[in-house]
Amino acid sequence: MVAPEQSPELIPANKLNRLLLENAWRLFCIYDRTSIDTQKRFLRFRTAILGLVVAATTLAVLKSTFWSGIAAVKNITDVFTRWDGFLYGLVVITPILVSVLLVASVKFDRGMNWVLLRASAEVIKKEIYCYRTIGIWLAQDADMSLAQAIQVVGDRLMKTQVNRSSFALSKSLEIGSADLVEAVKNGISRSDVDPFSQLSVQQYIDYRLVDQLSWYRRKTVVLDRQWEKYQWLIYVFGGLGTFLAATGVDLWIAVTNAIASALTSFLDFKQLDTTLVSYNQAACNLESLLCWWHALSDTARQDQGNIKKLVLNTEKVIEVATSSWVQEMSEALTKLYKEDEKEPPSGDRDDSGSDNIQDK
Repeated sequence: MVAPEQSPELIPANKLNRLLLENAWRLFCIYDRTSIDTQKRFLRFRTAILGLVVAATTLAVLKSTFWSGIAAVKNITDVFTRWDGFLYGLVVITPILVSVLLVASVKFDRGMNWVLLRASAEVIKKEIYCYRTIGIWLAQDADMSLAQAIQVVGDRLMKTQVNRSSFALSKSLEIGSADLVEAVKNGISRSDVDPFSQLSVQQYIDYRLVDQLSWYRRKTVVLDRQWEKYQWLIYVFGGLGTFLAATGVDLWIAVTNAIASALTSFLDFKQLDTTLVSYNQAACNLESLLCWWHALSDTARQDQGNIKKLVLNTEKVIEVATSSWVQEMSEALTKLYKEDEKEPPSGDRDDSGSDNIQDK
């Protein structure tokens, strides 16, 4: 990339503030790691709730089937009596555990933390790439602009429930450490060997635009496969319920319905279809930007205005896709917590299924 002519409004090349970049990348790593950890805990938590809901229904059906099978037996042994008591205890305890977990999920609200942290990490990454590519060509306060952008992200995040949780801090993220560089590389393109250096236009295209485009394409394949898998499972358990009804085993229909409902709720919360649409649109827009850039003449590709247009439009496409994902996930989480607050599973059920819990 050819540097622009010097003017009073521009600052020389290679004047990136490494200490500022290290601080910015460190904050990105903290938000990124905390988001990943929070997501894992949240998914384990919600999976446990779904599993217990299905287990509560299954246990209720088992107890009812067991009791019906031995009710006609005149001499019930102690073994049968103890087994019946054990099943009764599980049937009573399981819905209670589900109720406790549902209340805890609403109280701790870890799902929203994950979404907010991921969004904040992506905003910081955007600001860093803008600074590394075009920030040094802007006004003399380019460093301060990056610092202020980071402050805005932090202030917004601290006004949410995230400020009531801990962050993934470690000595490996200390300023100036070699581990910090490796941690940064784990969150960006591996081709970007020096995340604290100035980027040429071609480097920005390779490390940011093309890398993000490839990520969207890979992610859409994964999302499509997941969506098909859950849809097939829902159809299979729905068909199994119909088969059980046709064969007269009506009691076990409650179990297949509970599993199908859990899968449907999980699919609704994941928002796989809407996320797939958003990522496909983002990938298409990035490809269009890449074609536009390659269609420019050599002289036009050296123009500062076109370079700025490329960078800002690329970041805008990524920002729109991230904002769309955040909005969809926030709405899904809001729906999830409202469903949790409605009517948690209760009591001993001898012949019915569990409530339909919206879950991830």
